[in-house]
Amino acid sequence: MEVDFAFLSDKADIVNGKLYVLGGAFDTIFSKQAPIRHPGMTLALRFLVSPAELDREHKIEVIVIDGDGKKIISVPGQMTVKRPPESTGGYKVPFLSSLNFYNVQFENFGDYSIEVLLNGSSIKSVPLRVLQIPEIQ
Repeated sequence: MEVDFAFLSDKADIVNGKLYVLGGAFDTIFSKQAPIRHPGMTLALRFLVSPAELDREHKIEVIVIDGDGKKIISVPGQMTVKRPPESTGGYKVPFLSSLNFYNVQFENFGDYSIEVLLNGSSIKSVPLRVLQIPEIQ
């Protein structure tokens, strides 16, 4: 299994197999002071699932970590992608997913990342910076 794409957005929804995104692909949050409480963001992902990985349960975990590797949020779960009837031998089946984060608190300015782990191994890292708004002179 691989991650075809993963990005942060203000909001993302999946409707009838399509991904609808508002304010997509940002990597920086600005604030006047720390700590920062960000009201909401969505991690949008598209997995490509190989035929051997279909119809099997996989452990997935999404974690938000700071620059020192300290976990801020951990969202564990499981996923099983069923083999579609039209699936052929070597076709990787796409699977869209979105994960909402509300009121995430960042204690300090700096670099963060959102890590996607599959069965305990990291498969994608999405960078995120939290920066102070420069004062206008």
